[in-house]
Amino acid sequence: MKRTIIAVALLLAVAAASAAQFFYVSAQADSFLERIEALDKAMRKNDFGSALKECKSLSGAWDDASGTIDVLLIHDYVDNIGISISQMQAHIENFCPDMYFAESEYAKKGLASIKRSEYPNFENIL
Repeated sequence: MKRTIIAVALLLAVAAASAAQFFYVSAQADSFLERIEALDKAMRKNDFGSALKECKSLSGAWDDASGTIDVLLIHDYVDNIGISISQMQAHIENFCPDMYFAESEYAKKGLASIKRSEYPNFENIL
């Protein structure tokens, strides 16, 4: 009977940890997606000053969050998003809105991908 109780307790602990990881990664991805959308809005208005300031803030926030996200996800995906954010900043500094929007889309797709990878469906389990 003790073994059954221990097995159930371990199963519940694993389920709780999985749920916490899912909600954390989802919340972080949503937060960064919203911030990139705000950046896109500033870039559409050709407000390079505020866009650059927000992009630097975004880059710092990503650097802080990426350490934790790296532990939970595949390292390459997290690195690619960080590189995209850095390139977005460079494109703002060089006044290249077309290049900025291309990189912005790449970063948003990367964030959506890491969020989708956390869903408990069959293809993510395999």
